[in-house]
Amino acid sequence: MSEGLENEVLEIEDYKPLYLNRNFMLIMIARFIAFLGNSIHYFALTWYLINEIGEGKVLGLLLTLSSLPSVLLGPFVGVLADRFDRRKIMILMNMIRGTLALTLGYAVFTGNAPLWVFFVITLLLSICSSIYFPASGALFPSLVHNKQLIRANSIASFITTFTGILGVTVGGILYKAIGPGGLFMMDSAGFFIAAVCEILLIVPMMKHNTLVKTKSYLSNLGEGLKFVFNTKALFAMLIFGGVVNFFFWPIQNIVQPIIGSKVLGFDSVQYGMIGSFFNWGMLAATILISMLPQPKKKYRFMLWSMFIQSLGLIMLALPILPAVRPYMSDTTMLFYVYSGIILVRGLSFGFTNVPMQVVYQTLTPDEYRGRVFALQGAFFQGLMPLSMGVAGFFVDIFPAYALCVFAGVFMALTCIFMFRVKATKDI
Repeated sequence: MSEGLENEVLEIEDYKPLYLNRNFMLIMIARFIAFLGNSIHYFALTWYLINEIGEGKVLGLLLTLSSLPSVLLGPFVGVLADRFDRRKIMILMNMIRGTLALTLGYAVFTGNAPLWVFFVITLLLSICSSIYFPASGALFPSLVHNKQLIRANSIASFITTFTGILGVTVGGILYKAIGPGGLFMMDSAGFFIAAVCEILLIVPMMKHNTLVKTKSYLSNLGEGLKFVFNTKALFAMLIFGGVVNFFFWPIQNIVQPIIGSKVLGFDSVQYGMIGSFFNWGMLAATILISMLPQPKKKYRFMLWSMFIQSLGLIMLALPILPAVRPYMSDTTMLFYVYSGIILVRGLSFGFTNVPMQVVYQTLTPDEYRGRVFALQGAFFQGLMPLSMGVAGFFVDIFPAYALCVFAGVFMALTCIFMFRVKATKDI
């Protein structure tokens, strides 16, 4: 076959619909099964520890422990994804995670699960995840054409959000039906099925492997860090994402529940229903992104979406301002107002998250993707404990509406500043 004809065939194959892309469908099936199992796993783990141990600090310590590997190991494990076969890394990590979940399920099922077993297995699962996700994130752009990345990422984001919602619902039903041990074993089956899907993947050979392996591990790590810092657009994206995470998640996880419970007096059912609108908004955003034409300027689209998110944070404060609160006494009206605000916030977050991932993928050459995605995860995860700690301190000093306004204004100013960063104008 001539070179011209071969290129023409490749071009035609590149533009196949995603549902005809064998690799994409396999990775989405693996993602759905693994993420659903993971969501069910953490529901079962949380519910079991609350009911059997009865100490919130144990659960808090366990969840903190689960976040440490991605923070401490992130930049280092990213090198693995650039030195070795990413598909094989994913298969191995899913096989190990499946074995660990099966071990925990068996221990709980037989009644031989002391507390230290939960800590050890949770730590090992988290280490495997911190190795898996940089490899998965780096491999993903190799499975679809660049012009399909927006749609592909929106589908992937939809699956992640949907399995989070579905996992809690299904987990609650199955926990009562088959017990925590059965749920952990079911989770292990999900990891094994995901590994089989990844075995069936046919991915391009990483041509740079030999060159990367000739250099030392620390040299590879240093190259990755240097690449991020020298690529101004990528570095700007990293800082922007860090600022967003620093102000977004404390409001989402600490201040917003306090508003719902302590200020507005919603019960758990009402607040749970209101909180679910955020995930439904994200789902709607991912569906719309996959259907709408791709934005020419992904970065500006992302910034406008985050600007709307900052306005959403300020809107959280408006109904509880001292001057407004006396006029907002109707509980039903407050329920609908806050449901609408949180739905808008979920939409804007979805419209921000998908383009952000695409920008990271398109700005990063294949040989650096593992290190860049690992660094991104470590940076964002590392900021969260700090931001949560700061928010937990200030929420006892300042009124909740003041924190919402401050976070919203600061995020809005950050978006305005990022609009003026020249390095990102062509993204």
